[in-house]
Amino acid sequence: MNVLEDKRNNMIKEWLGRWFLLGGFISSDTYKRTMWESDEALSATWAAYHLTLRKGLPETGANNRLIMAGHEWLLRQWFLRPIKKIDVEIAILWYKEHSAVPAFPEKLFRDIMDKQTGNEFYLPIDIWGFPGGQTFLAKVPCLSFEGLGGVVSFIEPQMCRYYGPVIHATKGRLMFEAAGARHAEFAYRSDPDEQMALAKNLSLYIGNGGNKLLTSCDAAEFMFPEYFKTIGTIGHEFAGALQDFLKGLDEAEFKAMDLFVSRHESASLLCDLIDAETVGLENAIRVMKKYSEKNKIGIRVDSGDIAAQCVQYYLRMKAEGIDNRTIVFEDEVSPDKIREVFGVFREKIGVEPIMLFPGAGGYYYRSFHRDTVSAAFKRSMTGDHPNTKFSNSPGKESVPGQVRIYGQGNTMIVADASEKIDGEPLFVKLVDQGRIINPEDMDFRSQAERVNRTWRQYERFEYSPLITEWRRRFNTMRSEAQERAKIVR
Repeated sequence: MNVLEDKRNNMIKEWLGRWFLLGGFISSDTYKRTMWESDEALSATWAAYHLTLRKGLPETGANNRLIMAGHEWLLRQWFLRPIKKIDVEIAILWYKEHSAVPAFPEKLFRDIMDKQTGNEFYLPIDIWGFPGGQTFLAKVPCLSFEGLGGVVSFIEPQMCRYYGPVIHATKGRLMFEAAGARHAEFAYRSDPDEQMALAKNLSLYIGNGGNKLLTSCDAAEFMFPEYFKTIGTIGHEFAGALQDFLKGLDEAEFKAMDLFVSRHESASLLCDLIDAETVGLENAIRVMKKYSEKNKIGIRVDSGDIAAQCVQYYLRMKAEGIDNRTIVFEDEVSPDKIREVFGVFREKIGVEPIMLFPGAGGYYYRSFHRDTVSAAFKRSMTGDHPNTKFSNSPGKESVPGQVRIYGQGNTMIVADASEKIDGEPLFVKLVDQGRIINPEDMDFRSQAERVNRTWRQYERFEYSPLITEWRRRFNTMRSEAQERAKIVR
């Protein structure tokens, strides 16, 4: 193994390892501890929960569709490696003797540890769900978590974080739908940390349909060169570094552009340091004509009327005989912005905007939170009994049963695991008794190819006969309970 491969593999291992939950400390929402200490017998009863994203992205073209992503890092929060028994002892000591909320289902965890020899143990949890890259519909459960109820309940906060990669993968697809593979990701400085920078880019790659994602994130290209290609050029800081009070601003800008282009074969000249429509335009034209043999020198616009500037620069370059130059545009780029700019260009110029190249940054974190998709982790089965959560808000009722999803033509069928459904099974087993067995773990190309196959496949969903019957019975029981409450009142 050469030094680059060794470094790359160590960085990937480190990145995945950092997702593991606080070094193995048994931590969750406080109410998990209080609930499952209240009834140790109930906490040790087998149960099923499911994760449902109840809303689609409020964006053009999403049409209630979402893309599964994130198994590689989110499952590793709990299942990267076995949990050390000493870490549970530390948790018991803290919660029982020091925490402001002195509750913990101690017997539940001791019984689990006693059944596994050695100093470590695996959580007895199975997880089923959509494989990476599967397109699914909002309101259709996307993951099923099964095992001792008090333990499965503990992992809820971390599993709800699936909202993140699902949003990013779906946004990646919406960007691809608007721009094709000809776009770049420039959100590195928007990422809250290095962990999310890589996670976000991998999700975007999945949504991008298997095309290498152009990015400004150096670590992404080094760690995953099969998925990413870096792209970079001159920035404002370089363009302004030659300014002083002894020469004109236009002269300083030109010298900066000239210096940069003299050293590089490709560049997107940033023209809005002073004014993109006068000084920057003239300087860019001068530099491109001076180095006319360097046909990979183009333009970058990122402030003002972007659509009008793309038209202006194209017409001016064409008039000067500078053909086939790329115009990169940024400034709050989103799929809607791309359609707007492309539309103006087609209207004003009358040709396809094949020379226009969008670069998106902040878009990928716009509406990036759990409430956007309303991620909900709900108990759906306890022993042999289905469970449901009712709601006075339409669309928030949970689905009862040990959920499995099947495909029939353009329809997803939400069924119970006990049913035989005439359709394609869409769930795969991702975790078996606390061990990750995801068949496509770290295989992002296969996941991206699945997006291409499934993005427009499913248009609706329906419930299986058993789920339908359970829902009917629960709704009848709810109505009866409401009537009894009215009588008491």
